[in-house]
Amino acid sequence: MRIAFFVHRYWPVVGGVEIYMQRLARALISMGHTVDVVTSASREDLPERDSHEGVSIYRFPALRSALRCRLWIVRNIGLFRRADVVHVSNTHMLEYFWRMVGPLVDRRKVFLTRHGMSYIHPVPEWEKRRAVRSLRLASGVVHDGAFIEKWLGVKPDICPDQGLWPAADTLTPVPEPGPDRAVYVGRLEPDSGIRMYLEAVRILTKARGRVFRLDAYGDGSLAVELAERAEREGLAVTFHGRVANAQNRITDGCFAFIDGRMAMQEAMARRRLVLAAFTDPLKEDYVGTEPFSSYLVAAGTGADLAERVIHFMDHPEQRRALVDRAFAHARTLTWERTAESYVGLWECGLARGTRPCRARAFLGEVVRLNREVGRAKEGWALGEAT
Repeated sequence: MRIAFFVHRYWPVVGGVEIYMQRLARALISMGHTVDVVTSASREDLPERDSHEGVSIYRFPALRSALRCRLWIVRNIGLFRRADVVHVSNTHMLEYFWRMVGPLVDRRKVFLTRHGMSYIHPVPEWEKRRAVRSLRLASGVVHDGAFIEKWLGVKPDICPDQGLWPAADTLTPVPEPGPDRAVYVGRLEPDSGIRMYLEAVRILTKARGRVFRLDAYGDGSLAVELAERAEREGLAVTFHGRVANAQNRITDGCFAFIDGRMAMQEAMARRRLVLAAFTDPLKEDYVGTEPFSSYLVAAGTGADLAERVIHFMDHPEQRRALVDRAFAHARTLTWERTAESYVGLWECGLARGTRPCRARAFLGEVVRLNREVGRAKEGWALGEAT
């Protein structure tokens, strides 16, 4: 099978969606499939054509005008026409695809993955409307998270487990250090819970008299504010910024303070206890309604986090039992299994086709999408939510 991925960004850009798509592509290639990636040239120095790990990469001029992007995509329409499947990542890229390509590609072979969603709570009505509309533009929908259906009100065709790489069984166990140290991996943003983690460190050290150190890996808009707070309050917190392969630093601590879903499972594979902060009901579902949720400790306040840490400091047998259960779960996660779920969806979707849709009605959708972009003036991708 020949698969064309249409994504906002791809290698060498690093992020949750980018890593997901790279590892999925690699698994599909190992199964004998061919993968092309059509993505944006998000930097001026990136070549139009490239390759990485057996994947052919084609970049359209996203930093140029919408007209130049459209001309590039139309000129390279063969990338989509010769593919058996066109799989698009996230709603805004699906809308962009139809605005640029319109009726030039067989709709029956177009599929969508929603990789989570923006942490806007409550979820805007416009975002829900876009989710419903996307069902008319794709033959099948994948949700990367069970929580998405509840908050967008749309049901996916499949919601597969994320794969894990390196596989849990291939990782060399690193002995657990003392329970006085944690590692944070994630974004330094208001919705990541990083402020709660710092508050937990303050309570542990200042109010409860515990020795506790935190190493934080990541970057974001709160970087300066958090560093100043840690220095002002005398907290043993070191901010390392964004580093390559930050997941390899998780084993430096006894506890893993984690923001993202992929990193949570990577911590479980490395036999560390995951503590996940949530800042609102949406993020609470993000960490609390997934297959891995029973193997982590979730909390909604810094005080609650501190008490959970103290409990597992003082009860190492409970900590190790939960870590062992989490590791057993992580052992079941492979990208080959995830890829098999995708292939099954594609085969079923191609067999049944999309719902009947008159050409006039479909062209009306394309026109409406272009009008929305004109009114919103939000750039070439109509925003990046979902």
